[in-house]
Amino acid sequence: MIAVTYLGSGSEGNSALIEFGEARYLLDVGLSARRIKQFLTSRCIEAASLSGIILTHEHADHYRGLQNLLKSVPIPVLTTEQTRRALVHRGVSIPAFVPLLPGQELERDGVRLRPFRLPHDAADPIGIRAEWKGHSIAVASDLGQITPALLDHVSGADILCIESNYDPDMLRACAYPDWLKRRVSGPRGHLPNGESGKILSRLDKPLGNLILIHLSQESNTPSLAWQSLAPFLGLSNMLDCKLTLATQHQPTSRIFTEEPAPHLLVRPLPKKKAIQHRFNFDSQEPDPKCMSTY
Repeated sequence: MIAVTYLGSGSEGNSALIEFGEARYLLDVGLSARRIKQFLTSRCIEAASLSGIILTHEHADHYRGLQNLLKSVPIPVLTTEQTRRALVHRGVSIPAFVPLLPGQELERDGVRLRPFRLPHDAADPIGIRAEWKGHSIAVASDLGQITPALLDHVSGADILCIESNYDPDMLRACAYPDWLKRRVSGPRGHLPNGESGKILSRLDKPLGNLILIHLSQESNTPSLAWQSLAPFLGLSNMLDCKLTLATQHQPTSRIFTEEPAPHLLVRPLPKKKAIQHRFNFDSQEPDPKCMSTY
């Protein structure tokens, strides 16, 4: 099964840990390197053991912690060539670069990665679909509009992570300058509440998990984001869907493509014997016993 945990998501920074068995990837590193390392330590994961960092684009809220993370260990960075160049222009060097080509599949660690372009005001912004052992996850954030490529890549995913950035009324009334309001609401800006529901209405397979991401703290609220989905939650493909909202400062629980067994194997700290342990998956706190379901 695939597991995903959002360390934090919003205008201040975005990062998620996606686990495919022993292969683990960070999706964006827009939080501080210290916060990311603290989270990994709480899961007993060494940064050097990561299979890679997938970067969707070069805006600071998606790469802020990258340089400091790479200072200690040269983790492979997977992104497009245009995004790499944009980062180099910002003074960020990438010692181990793995190119992603939108529309072309890349297989690493048995994981099939399918990047696709998104309409956003960056060099070459992408969403990502990842498939592993019959399970799949699709992530699309920072996009100004729904596109055929988006619908094609999110269709059939077990976990869908989709942006619900702003409420149109709140955006108009907030303190943003007019140019920023136009940028956010433009065709290469961000996705408003309700648009994610339109995506749900076009899915051809029941969805297991929906995670709303990248909510603005200035022009949105969790309750407004959920309310915008209400008309779509009665759809036949949403009846068994589990809903999660990723917030800026609190990690989500570990979200799986299917329900894990009630008793999970603990991966203990070095030189300790493995034991069996029951875990509450609704907890927001990382597991100090370094739990793994794989």
